[in-house]
This record gives sequence, C-alpha cells and structure tokens, in this order.
Amino acid sequence: MSRAIGFFVSGKQIFLNLFLYRIYMTHLRLIYFTAVLLFGISALAQDVDRTPVSWAHDLGAPESIDMSLLEMSHVVAEDQLNDQDKNRPWRYGIERPLVLNNFESGTWTDLPDGQRVWRLVISSPNALNISINFSEIYLPDGGHFQVYNTDRSDWSKVHTSSNREIQKMGTWFIQGDEVVLEYVEAPNTYELPHIATKSIIHGYRMGALHQLLGAGTQERAPEDSGDCNYDVNCPVDNDFDGHKEKLKKAVALLNLGNGYLCSSVLLNNTKQDKSPYILTANHCLQNSDPAFWSLRFNWISPDPVCGDAQPSTDLNTNFTMNGAALLSHHVGSDFALVELYEAIPDSWDVSFAGWDRSDELPDYQVGIHHPRGDLMKISVDMDPAGQDLANDTEVWLIKGQDVGDGNGWDLGTTESGSSGSPLFNHNGLVIGQLYGGMSACEGTQTNGRYDLYGRFAAAWDHGPTQNNRLSGWLDPEQTGQLSIGTLENSLTVGDFELDGQIALYPNPAKSHVTIRNTQYPSLSGILFTLTGQKLAVFNLSATENHLMLDRFANGIYLLYLVDQATGNTMAKKLHIQR
Repeated sequence: MSRAIGFFVSGKQIFLNLFLYRIYMTHLRLIYFTAVLLFGISALAQDVDRTPVSWAHDLGAPESIDMSLLEMSHVVAEDQLNDQDKNRPWRYGIERPLVLNNFESGTWTDLPDGQRVWRLVISSPNALNISINFSEIYLPDGGHFQVYNTDRSDWSKVHTSSNREIQKMGTWFIQGDEVVLEYVEAPNTYELPHIATKSIIHGYRMGALHQLLGAGTQERAPEDSGDCNYDVNCPVDNDFDGHKEKLKKAVALLNLGNGYLCSSVLLNNTKQDKSPYILTANHCLQNSDPAFWSLRFNWISPDPVCGDAQPSTDLNTNFTMNGAALLSHHVGSDFALVELYEAIPDSWDVSFAGWDRSDELPDYQVGIHHPRGDLMKISVDMDPAGQDLANDTEVWLIKGQDVGDGNGWDLGTTESGSSGSPLFNHNGLVIGQLYGGMSACEGTQTNGRYDLYGRFAAAWDHGPTQNNRLSGWLDPEQTGQLSIGTLENSLTVGDFELDGQIALYPNPAKSHVTIRNTQYPSLSGILFTLTGQKLAVFNLSATENHLMLDRFANGIYLLYLVDQATGNTMAKKLHIQR
C-alpha cells in the first residue's frame, strides 16, 4: 500500500514545538534556527531566510542617503584593458566611501508588538547591485539585522547577536541601486546596536546575478565569460568526473569587498577538523581586507553549457559566508590562506578539498573557477604541466603555443576573476592556485596559450616564517603527510536508530520522492532548506509514502524524521533536480 502526501502544516503545534526544540538541543551545529542559534566562533550569526519584519507593517519612508551619480566612461576604458589581465582580480564595482552610523542617521519606528525598528535607505544611482562594508556592527541579544532592496525582490539573511571579536563585515550583493538597512530591536531591550558603515560597492556589472532569495531562475548573459568555457557540471573525463562531484563543492566565488572578485577553495587539513581555511592568490589581497570578504559556495548551473554561446541558467542556492582573518601569504608562490570567522555549517553541502605537496608532475590537471564572476566553470589540460619560474614566482605551467611545447587547455579556459582558483592533479588534489597567464577564448574555442599557477609545494614551506607558509596551518600536528584526501561535509546527527529502516528514492528527485517506512507507524517529519527555513510538516504511514515536490525549487534540502514513540530522530539530504 502506498499514498501520496501533499505537504501541509500540522495542527499539533505542541508536538511541532517539542520536535523543533529537540532538534535544536541535540543538533545545535546542524542548522541555523531562528534568532537563537550561534555557530561557535561566529560573531554575526546568520539566521534563517525570511522577509524583513517591516514588510508586515505600514511604516512610511525612512531617512534616505542619496549618493551622487558616478561618471563611468573612464571605468569602461580601463576594463577593456584590465579584463585581459589574470594577474589582477576582476572588477565588477566601484568602492564609494560612506561613513555613517545608527546614532546619527536612520529612522526609528515603534511596532505594535513592543519592538522597535531602525531603517536607513542608501541610494547609488544606476547601480546594478550594491554591497556594503561595515566598520562596526554590534547587535544586542535578541536583535537582528538585514539588508534588502527597495523593490523587495532581493534580501539578505538575518544577522543576529554573537561574540565575534572583529566587528567588521562586508555583505554579499543585493540587486538594484537602492538598499535598506534594517535593525529590529527585541521587546524590552534598552541596549542600542552599533552599526557603522565604511563604504558601499557600486556594482556596474553582473546585473543578472541571482543573489540570495529573489524569485525564479535567471540567466546569465553569455558575454559574462567567454563562450569556450565549460560549466562545471559538463562531463570531462570518466577518471575525473568522480573527483569533480566532490571538488566543485569546495570552490567559492570570492567578493573582495573593494569592487573586485577572485576565486578560491576550501581546504582540508591533517587534523580533518573542518577548520574553514580558504586558499586564494596573494595578488587578490591587493587593496583588500579579508575582514570585508564574502564568499559564495555551490554557485553552479543545473543546466550546464559546454563550450558554446548559449547562456547558463542560475540555481537558487545560498551558501554565503562573511569575513575572514589572514593567516599566511607569500609572493614566491602567489598564495594567500585565510580562515573564515564563521565555521562552515554541518548542514551545508560543501567539501574540504584535499591537497598534494609532493611537487610531483601530474598526469594531467584540472582547474575549477569563476571567470569574470560567472557560474562555476571547469578547464582540463591533458598534457602534464611543467614547473617553471615566472617573475620570481614558482609556478605550474599550463604549456601553450607561446610557452612550452603544449597547446594550452584542451577544454575550457581561465579568465580574469579565475585568479586564486585551485589547480587539481589527476587524483583530484590541489597542487596550486591561479597566478596569471594568457589563455582565453576565441569564439567557442580556446586560444591555445599558456596559464600559470603558484605551486602548492612551494607555498608549503618556502616562506621565511609561519606567516608565509602553509605547513603550520594545514599540518598543525607536524605529521609530515605529503597529501590528504578531500573531506566531504556530513550531517552530524547523533540518533541513527532509524537509519537502515528508511529508504529515500529517487534522490535526486524531480516531481516526487518516495519514503519507504516499514517499521515505524508513528513517524513524522519536517522539510528544511539548508539555511534552516521550515517548508513543510507531514506524517508518514508504515508504508510507501510519495511526497510531492512540485512547489519546491531545484536545490539541496534536509528531511528530518522523528519516531514519536521513541523520540529518535534522523536527517537525510534530499536533492531536487529537474
């Protein structure tokens, strides 16, 4: 016997509250919940996805800061030259100084429930997107902070109080030329927040970028990156495709907080303790403070385009992090290693990439990156890279027609914005990060020219101090390991009593998913987004249950199940892909 279940909200609110409380208490690090959940070292905890509080009220217009119109003709001329240079980050915006705070600017309004809300509008005419650098952001207990655009089509996650020592923060992009800063004060709270801005980034490119929570799937314009690029989900090689499924989850688009973009990768270490170490290029540090950085993982097209002029479609995912501390960097191999202020949530579908410091020549090599801030791409060179010295930097050479005896990339290319992206050997281990080069697209074909990657082995211990080496950070217990494999993030769920008794298929799913429950007559569940938004509550019979998925977008979800008889719980990842 089987039945189809449409998702519904249960009327047994007491049970639901107890269920949520138990999940919170037993799986504190698993997922972001509303306002109360903090992740260890995070200073500004990111709450669940939800619309701003003020939208439920008619509050009138708050104070507005209107910046002047930018003259952009010289910027366009500069970009025509700089876009060809992979030795520098890719520019998408102009940083504009803006020094203000909530004590001198903005509008406070009383809400009917006893809360107060502070709002401030910032306008930068003709901006395609805006991000903000805060020199200080301190939020009292119970308060929360959010940024959104004035047409209410794009909004950030909610930030709540925490214990971060560094109170700087840079935001991810918000679409449009007018954004609202909003702080909601908890009832009966008399402590004021400290919200002080340093600058905004007036984004003039990447206007079609789907950011956080806006509705629908969008397309990127084909000119955002060259037509010869391959989306990372394109098949590349039977030997490497298995590695790729893990490695793509370690690569992140990196917003440098100054109007420029690079690429980066999340690295494993010999303790395998999920320390949030991010590797990128040293030249990405130029005029940039990692405290203002923000990153986005898993920005991958669900409909891959493989070396032609068709646009790639975007996927509504939100894996963004804010802020990092510089640990080590060196020009001799053009590397920079930072540690994120926030731990990677255990619920996120990401990986910590493995590495190889042996400096042995690879059989072939693969790059994964975000050229010109575009959706994640992949490049393959089937000829072994060579070792070389470029401007006193120890590099891997992707041999091209102009340098070496190769013909460049066999599949795809790299571009400005790919800087700092990882180079993987045939075993799927990081052996370097992009330094520069001359490879590019000529229509839907690569131009056959060379690329250069700083060598991981040189970055390991060639620097004069701990601040110029990878070794002390990635091998903290001095094991002497030459390599380490990729660590996939997994759910840290303690109660697996239900596991083996529950079958979930197909997964990935399209229109529905079947949950086979043969043992537990009183089984209930909740479907969550990876950021903690509750989508549906349901009960499961001791049979086959067909859960309808038509109302949910493509992406990764978490399915929590609880046996009401015993209180045992478990969680499963559900991938919806059409």
